[in-house]
Amino acid sequence: MVRMKKPQCALRHARRRGTTLVELLVALPLAVSLATIAAMLLVRLGHTMRGQSSAIATARELRHVAQVLSAELEPLAARHVTIVRDTMLQFREQLGVLGLCAAPDARSIVAAAPPGSSDRWVGGLRPGDTVRMWAASTPALAPVAQDRALAMVPQPLHAGGCGTDPEPARRWRFLLTDSLARAAAGTPVTVHRDARYRLYLAGGKWWIGRQSRDATRWETIQPVAGPFRAPTAGGVALTARDAFGQPLSIEEYSPDSVRGRVAMIEVLLSMNRRSSTRLAQSMDSVTVVAPLRADAYGRR
Repeated sequence: MVRMKKPQCALRHARRRGTTLVELLVALPLAVSLATIAAMLLVRLGHTMRGQSSAIATARELRHVAQVLSAELEPLAARHVTIVRDTMLQFREQLGVLGLCAAPDARSIVAAAPPGSSDRWVGGLRPGDTVRMWAASTPALAPVAQDRALAMVPQPLHAGGCGTDPEPARRWRFLLTDSLARAAAGTPVTVHRDARYRLYLAGGKWWIGRQSRDATRWETIQPVAGPFRAPTAGGVALTARDAFGQPLSIEEYSPDSVRGRVAMIEVLLSMNRRSSTRLAQSMDSVTVVAPLRADAYGRR
């Protein structure tokens, strides 16, 4: 029997089944370079995603607080604004409008909601809320506003006619702390409550919050938006301006003799956000300009 020998080249190729040291030395730096590039891309992608997420969140927060402030300030006249400081705005918000049905005595009135409007908000009134009516001593004189504090929660009455309107309506009796001048049936009755927006510190960060008050104290502040930049960095800045857009100082604004000069309130809000290309922070801001309306007789 004759044995055939395998060719030498075939034996040589059969022994080479692994990777040589030279190939490892060449491939390892390439693999490290590729891994480094991939890691850098992932880090950059992470920074970009965090930056975009921060920008979206900041824009959403600023848009929210701008909408809230615009809706709150839009119905105000200058006489409703009581304090304007760098980081606080205090005003008298209007809770609702009723129509005067009767005035049984100097310290009480009976009122009802106008036809087609709701009076559910009346049940939420508290002592210390302000009731405003308009009265004139003579028909020739313009009506003058008279404000009186609510002495107790309004009392619901049986449905009945209101003033000259014979249609039954749900009526409420308001007891006031002081007497007021008589007004004709059908006169508008508005109800107001003191409220304010202010910047405050909580958890080491600055937030803007809202408060309202009853007859004795301010309620616990409720957060609206944040966190904002510190006051020293212009986190929130409120400015009272005249009809020409010129800022009024607190001294100019406070006296009643010049309060009519205030035509608008400007609110500047600034928030930090993470940059998409570095760990440093950038700033986003929004400005809300709320014109103050004149009252029915042309005065602010």
